[in-house]
Amino acid sequence: MDLTFSETEAAFRDELRTWFENNDPGPEPAGDDSNYAWRRDWQRRLAEGGWAGVHWPREYGGRGATMTESAIFFEELGRARAPLPANVLGLLLAGPTIMTWGTDEQKDRYLTPILTAEEIWCQGFSEPDAGSDLAALKTRAVRDGDDWLVTGQKVWTSGAQYSKWCMLVARTDQDAPKHKGLTYFILDMDQPGVVVRPLVQITGEPEFNELFLEEARIPAENVLGGEGNGWKVALTTLMNERSGLAFFLQVRLRQMLDELIEEAARRELLDDPVVADKLGQLHLKAEILRLTAYRGLTTIEKYGTPGPEGSLTKWMWSETNQELTQFAADLLGPDALTSGNRWAYELLRARGNTIEGGTTEILKNIVAERVLGLPRLAAR
Repeated sequence: MDLTFSETEAAFRDELRTWFENNDPGPEPAGDDSNYAWRRDWQRRLAEGGWAGVHWPREYGGRGATMTESAIFFEELGRARAPLPANVLGLLLAGPTIMTWGTDEQKDRYLTPILTAEEIWCQGFSEPDAGSDLAALKTRAVRDGDDWLVTGQKVWTSGAQYSKWCMLVARTDQDAPKHKGLTYFILDMDQPGVVVRPLVQITGEPEFNELFLEEARIPAENVLGGEGNGWKVALTTLMNERSGLAFFLQVRLRQMLDELIEEAARRELLDDPVVADKLGQLHLKAEILRLTAYRGLTTIEKYGTPGPEGSLTKWMWSETNQELTQFAADLLGPDALTSGNRWAYELLRARGNTIEGGTTEILKNIVAERVLGLPRLAAR
């Protein structure tokens, strides 16, 4: 693994840094709708500058960036303290999946509005009884002439309240083995039979949603990848789920740690051996996370597809972030628990890190089996 950037990569980074310096997104506004509009407008500015989908091929409106350049983009996005684009699920998941499995007509119809944030996407995979076992989903799609009628429930659907389209996996063959009876659909959210119910988190934000479908209608041309091929198409989506985000998250983690060290210094706590030892441990974990993210990048460049290292970086980040925010509360005392305090928000929001995007328990199994080569636990 070589962490030295080539001349081309260094030039890419410098150009990007200059663009960020000249395009400040401004302060983050309060309020869910205002925050969404801010992130949407930010993505539109990225698209105008040619930065919205750097990893997309040029033929689809991207910059054709290499994997390393894509990692640089997310690192610099974090360093600029800019937000993730409003349509991050469209950019990272829907777009690459459509490029891989979509017809020419589907590519022409959907890709450009993803880049410009004109149409926001959400992901309809998880269900109340099938969160970590996608193939166990119960949402059903029944053929009705040239359409499909879909009935069921999805949960943890991020951004559904703002979305035009949903990447939806439903069961179309009740008699086939559970992995083979699935179909991947593009669902229009703006129709009768689709109800979005926000789930308010401990932070007070409705970031996630329940999605209820009652004979929602999907035209046959909105099947992606062919009937009964939903499992393979969904795997393409899942393989891209954490693409680049580890580089963004590790920078944000580093920034929070630096701010906590500065706060400890102001309180003259750095000479306390317990405090110094804990901050040192967090520094070490932050560096390991950064290097592991680059290790995963090396795997992609070597083999062409994301490896299980993505599970490792998500697991490491979520637990380290929880550890850091809890230590901030321990170090700063009641101030860190005051309503409106930045650290209070971070502490509460971090509680969901080990659940969202794959629970830590599932990620540990993936790392054990696919990274360490350990045998599966025998069923009893």
